[in-house]
Amino acid sequence: MQRLVTFISLSLVTLLLVSSPAHAAHISEEKAGLISMNCGSIQLQLKSLQKADSKSRVFLGSKFEFILTHLMTNLNLRLVKNNLASPSLAASQATLSSERDFFKSAFTDYSKSLDALVATDCRSNPYLFHDRLEITRTKREVVRQSYLRLTDVLAHHRVLVIELSEDL
Repeated sequence: MQRLVTFISLSLVTLLLVSSPAHAAHISEEKAGLISMNCGSIQLQLKSLQKADSKSRVFLGSKFEFILTHLMTNLNLRLVKNNLASPSLAASQATLSSERDFFKSAFTDYSKSLDALVATDCRSNPYLFHDRLEITRTKREVVRQSYLRLTDVLAHHRVLVIELSEDL
């Protein structure tokens, strides 16, 4: 029985991470019953996810901030001082800055949604819990897509810097 409860709890948390929000519809009585029955375990796992995501946000946020302020900005300033300004590098910096701001905003929105999900009593209101779960999934996907765009901008910026170094 303990294995079944653990399996169901892990399955529900896994759904949070990988399910498509397009499948969000009214849930069955059986699924609502499973949510209610395993509420304690689900909440514990969501709190663990919340803690891990918070640490990831702090780590990623500080890394993106460092790259932007200490590497990209300083490089562009040096290039301008030496009359070697690169519009493509400046554009890359601006793109990273705006996407970083979007990432911060999207993560804050996701975090609030996850807080609301964790605060929802899934034992007595599994339908509301499921609705909030779907909303949180969607917001987490927005954060993920923003992160992927940030890494793409950094990869492109790296190529630009390598090209610049070869030209100098």
